[in-house]
Amino acid sequence: MKKSKTKSVFLISFATFISRILGLIREQIFAFVLGASLYADAYLVAFRIPNLLRDLFAEGVFSSAFIPTFTDYLIKKGKRKSFELSNNVINLLSIVIIFLIFLGFIFSSEIVRIIAPGFYNLKEKYELTLIMTKILFPFLLFISLASIFMGMLNVYNIFFIPALAPALFNFVIIFGGIIIILLKPSDWVSSLLWAIFALLAGIAQFAIQIPPAYKIGFRYKIFINIKEEGIKKILKLILPATIGLAAVQINVIINTMIASLLPEGTIAHLNYAFRLIQLPIGLFGVSVATVNTAYIARNISEKNLVELKKNVADSLKLTSFLTIPIIFYFFFLGDTIVSIIFEYGRFKSSDTLNTFYALKYYAPAIFFYSGIKILAPIFYAAEKSYKAVIASISGVLANIIVNLTTYKFLGIKGIALGLSIGTITNFLILNINFINLFGLIKKERILISILKHTIASLGMLLIAKYLIFILSNYNKIFRNLFVLILSGIFYIIFCTILKVEESQKILEIIKLRVLKSQKARIGQGS
Repeated sequence: MKKSKTKSVFLISFATFISRILGLIREQIFAFVLGASLYADAYLVAFRIPNLLRDLFAEGVFSSAFIPTFTDYLIKKGKRKSFELSNNVINLLSIVIIFLIFLGFIFSSEIVRIIAPGFYNLKEKYELTLIMTKILFPFLLFISLASIFMGMLNVYNIFFIPALAPALFNFVIIFGGIIIILLKPSDWVSSLLWAIFALLAGIAQFAIQIPPAYKIGFRYKIFINIKEEGIKKILKLILPATIGLAAVQINVIINTMIASLLPEGTIAHLNYAFRLIQLPIGLFGVSVATVNTAYIARNISEKNLVELKKNVADSLKLTSFLTIPIIFYFFFLGDTIVSIIFEYGRFKSSDTLNTFYALKYYAPAIFFYSGIKILAPIFYAAEKSYKAVIASISGVLANIIVNLTTYKFLGIKGIALGLSIGTITNFLILNINFINLFGLIKKERILISILKHTIASLGMLLIAKYLIFILSNYNKIFRNLFVLILSGIFYIIFCTILKVEESQKILEIIKLRVLKSQKARIGQGS
């Protein structure tokens, strides 16, 4: 991977790090205020409904259809035509989403009964979910528009502000959470206020991306032309993308339906665990994939398959380097992390244990989910979207089969295990399809890198367990934070000993930063 690309990944990672830390603080406040109660379950189901549609429309347009088409327009037709296309997409998408919001208000009762059938006989839980669903539906419009603006900025190699936008989302909700804590309203009112601040946060995430978009030359215009070539291409790509993403959302719906039948708090426990695995996925996996998507769109538009395969290989290796140690840590020591982050207020030690069970079985999905984010957009950009759709549907079917056959005796573990197996299935089929379409991507080098990362992670884990043992009498928070930081340092050391390419690149970047800093000081001194 080129240094400029690696630098972009770490720039996004830094912005995402800020966002994810704020996200953890947001979840801590949520756990403090609502714990794993019926109010927490009600909010999470209500938020899941517009969030599912957001994934379906925003993610489908953003990663699978809009970026490749916008890039192609920019290269072949120039800036003016590319911005005309973006205005066309924004206006058409807005019309569709406003119509969906209208339907959501009318049929909210039926939607809640389908998503969470276990809530229907619990009057308070059901009614609260219904009210919050109506509050949160407009969230879909603003977060979808935010994805379009993010796509435009990424094509112009502007990654930092779009990656920082979710940090603003989290900050607004944190601010709202602090207000709720200070006001000390009832649990019912607290959950409603949380939903209102989530809607405001979605608006803020969209608004922060408008100034940089105008800086690169974008100007909003009311412009709709469904016959435009670019729109036809996007619609052609969206259909299979929507089918593929719809399959994933069906899977999420089934998971939620099953969880609603399990003991109270199961949905909340799954959410807390999923938030934890989303930290490394967002921090590293999505950061790599975001940069990679912008690069592969150009590679395919220019028909540069050699560079395409190199970009994919480097992205998968970097993702492996960043995520495998986290998988080991979550799987074996995840309870310590859950306890530090969430065990306050209404979140009890029993909640820590149940959240850890979910985290343990979610953990293997971290690398494979990140890998899907790298591989899937390639098939849409190459107009072979049906291959990605087949992989997605296969993963969903594997997930559903595992969930339905294990939830009665494994409970929350079965739901988490299903997601991991489904994700692995999806990734493997994408990998096979990529090789069949474009040829091998130095597969042996990727496998060797993964093996080295695994060995380094095992060494890191042994040291972490030993440190936790000898420091058992110290304060829990201090001990676990110290062990976590030291584990990361030892992982880099082991990777350097094993001559892992990615750790050497990181050290090179650090050396360059230090040298630049020293030169700057010398210049100021003279």
